[in-house]
Amino acid sequence: MSPEAKEIRRQELVERGRVLKEGIHAQETELASLEMQLYDQAVLIPNSTHPTSPIGPESAAELMRVRGVPRLNHGNVSNYPLLDHVTLSKQLDLIDFESATAVTGSRWYYLKNEAALLELALIQLATQRAVQGGFMPVITPDVVRPEVVQACGFQPRDEASQTYWVSTVAPGSSRAASPEGAHQHQHSALCLVATAEIALAGMNLNKVLEESQLPIKMAGFGRAFRAEAGSRGAEIKGLYRVHQFSKVELFVLSKADPGESDRILEEIRQFQENIFDELGLCYRVLDMPTEELGASAYKKYDIEAWMPGKNSWGEISSTSNCTDYQSRRLNIRYRTNKILSRPPTSASQSGADSSTPPSITDSNHPSAQSSNSYMATEFVHTLNGTAMAIPRIIVALLETYQQQNGSVRLPECLWPFMGGIKEIRPKGHVAAK
Repeated sequence: MSPEAKEIRRQELVERGRVLKEGIHAQETELASLEMQLYDQAVLIPNSTHPTSPIGPESAAELMRVRGVPRLNHGNVSNYPLLDHVTLSKQLDLIDFESATAVTGSRWYYLKNEAALLELALIQLATQRAVQGGFMPVITPDVVRPEVVQACGFQPRDEASQTYWVSTVAPGSSRAASPEGAHQHQHSALCLVATAEIALAGMNLNKVLEESQLPIKMAGFGRAFRAEAGSRGAEIKGLYRVHQFSKVELFVLSKADPGESDRILEEIRQFQENIFDELGLCYRVLDMPTEELGASAYKKYDIEAWMPGKNSWGEISSTSNCTDYQSRRLNIRYRTNKILSRPPTSASQSGADSSTPPSITDSNHPSAQSSNSYMATEFVHTLNGTAMAIPRIIVALLETYQQQNGSVRLPECLWPFMGGIKEIRPKGHVAAK
């Protein structure tokens, strides 16, 4: 072949390579877009539901039990009108809603005097009881990456999201309007957590645990931030539905055994009931129906306290078994005690086992160093439960323990954490000790 013919052939091959490269790039771009669309649709698929969960809307919830007798605001045995917590807090100088509205906006608040001590006392009580129950105490970050929020079953980018975003790009600034600012907000913005559950779940992101470590029981304290968009009516009055509150959250990682995670769910529910019994609250336990489970929950219990000022029930706690919904998205696995044999391979296939996906095996573990065996891993089950949501417990305590002289008697379990204060009285009176 002449030099001229070789050059022509070379140029033909170069052009063919260029066309192939452009075609591959276009297909890769299309594939990435399709994968993102597929992922966006896949994350909308909720967890399955427990076979014993009631089917239907909130009205289908099954009443499991009621503890105590509701203190009714009409015909009560004390023969005096029962006040709501907003009125009580004004008379006792406990909460300042007006200043918080001026400083931050509606549904923010300052806790003052005994109310500030009461919040700290409730946190101490819940944390102490959790530690006694074998839970590891954790103080969690209140800000997390949006990917972690989404992996836990929340939708931070949804238009109806209840999530607050944190960004170093100021809204309305020239930087925010620039492409660089928009890119930085999209890729570096963080979320304020709606519950410490999110941070506790993320604590084991991309980790492989040992089966002997399970269950891992944690009690996390953090602040919860919720936009509460769309809420209205009597529930937004006072402390019942606010944008920020303190919370002690229980979180457990368990083996991927439905019987085991079901047992732990009952254990968490019993822990919650024990605390509310100790506080002397009248409450009821509900087995929540399928339409109230949210994306992540397999089974869920709600606990509602009787609030005399509202003359109705109000939710103070919940607990859920999320099975492997969150752990699959967070990639939290554990090594089982099972060492499995690899299928025989030909010489041409040696060095790789395409039949064994990396998400369910661990060939690097010392027990699985043989080329013919591997240690299987499974995704953990995750469970969560509210040990103490402070504002609503304060609502229930103030309204439940109010007395005819305008004071509020505190339950005995809180006395050690209140500096000896046993009763909250109108200012000008000496508090009972």
